[in-house]
Amino acid sequence: MTKKIVSIYLMLLMMLPLAKLEEISSKPTTCVAIRSKYRITENGYFTLYDSTNKPYIAFCDFQSDPGFAWTLIESLSTTSARSSKFRKSFSFNVPSNECTPNWTGYRLSKSKMTAIKSSASSTHFRATCNFNGQSQKGLQNRDDYLRVSLCAYNYLLSTRNVWTCAIVDYINVRGHSCTKCSIPFYSSNAYHLFIHLPTSKSSCARFTVPEMITNEDAFGFYHNVNIKFSCTANSTSTTNWWIGGGYFD
Repeated sequence: MTKKIVSIYLMLLMMLPLAKLEEISSKPTTCVAIRSKYRITENGYFTLYDSTNKPYIAFCDFQSDPGFAWTLIESLSTTSARSSKFRKSFSFNVPSNECTPNWTGYRLSKSKMTAIKSSASSTHFRATCNFNGQSQKGLQNRDDYLRVSLCAYNYLLSTRNVWTCAIVDYINVRGHSCTKCSIPFYSSNAYHLFIHLPTSKSSCARFTVPEMITNEDAFGFYHNVNIKFSCTANSTSTTNWWIGGGYFD
């Protein structure tokens, strides 16, 4: 290959978005790369590669949000979420059932989550409720749902130990929602990343959910739970956390 051809090839590569470069990689590291490379449209389990190029199985959602693909990083039942093992921020390395992904007690290792988040194609994270019942068709609605840009809150895999306001794309708790509003997040060595509704009511954009129970928690930690919130309707209800981004067709 002549120097001129090599120069043109490198110039074309530089013009491609970083996410597009991942798409043409032979070893996808995210579900976004899977969707872009293979044009798969049905949700399911697929092979991804970690930072050491070792393969592992992950669940991908291609259907819930048009134009987005999501990689599942954690799914916990209410019972599991309230256990001491999982009452930790995502900064702690507490993998569970990585070889056998499931919906009641599953969490990727910190290194795998970091590799997914570090991908140029990863732009958002989200939390859903009871996705296991929607696994073939994706979410049917946006009740009890949270989506946030990593630019707005880049502490997903960190421990903050302080309430941090972040503008979310969208949040819905028990049918009450807001778009592009500021919500307080918290995580620590004893608190999974979560939203405390009384704090949300009094700080940031003051997002208020009527008929709160005392110290009601949403999307994590779950010291005090409301059975009307679908993530915690009963002991087997699940909370699902994802990292994702837009894909190329």
